Amino acid sequence: MKRGEDPYRATQPPWQGWPSAETSRRRWQIALLVPLAGAAGCGLLFLLGIGAFALLLIVSRLSIPIPDGEPLAMSTAEVTGTWVDGEGGRITLKENGTFVSDKVCGDFDDNDDDHFDDVVTPAPGAGSWEHRTGADIGTDGQVSTVHITFTPDGIRAQYEARGTPKNPVLWTYIGDPDEGVLCVLERAAGHTSK
Repeated sequence: MKRGEDPYRATQPPWQGWPSAETSRRRWQIALLVPLAGAAGCGLLFLLGIGAFALLLIVSRLSIPIPDGEPLAMSTAEVTGTWVDGEGGRITLKENGTFVSDKVCGDFDDNDDDHFDDVVTPAPGAGSWEHRTGADIGTDGQVSTVHITFTPDGIRAQYEARGTPKNPVLWTYIGDPDEGVLCVLERAAGHTSK
């Protein structure tokens, strides 16, 4: 080597030509692929989260309790009689369309749209009742409902028949159905089905 001559001019420096064109192309592909894979993974996690939320919502809706059995169509004679709840409340539906009750459970309404307060049933109370049978929402079957109206204040409640002919119940939700609080009335002991 001569004086004043650059020692690297004769040989190519090791960093020149590196990375190769092939390596450079692969790095660009990886650089593009990594964010795309990350975005796809985030999207998949988002969809899984939405799916899990929807599944929990469906399960929670399906888990709202209802009494055992199917919606039941009953005759007026079968509805007539004494029914009791689990807390000792009772209602007697008489053949003449009147009733007497004492601390019976239910979802009571005073038909006053200006007030949304909970309505307490008269205890003891009396009034009139009506039996209706119609199409059950969501099925092709028939279901009976019992509508009671306390006199003289007009407080009302409604019960639906469910169960089997041998073991019928009258029931309703108390308050918001999503809370799952039930009022279930069973036949009083000693009642014989007609």
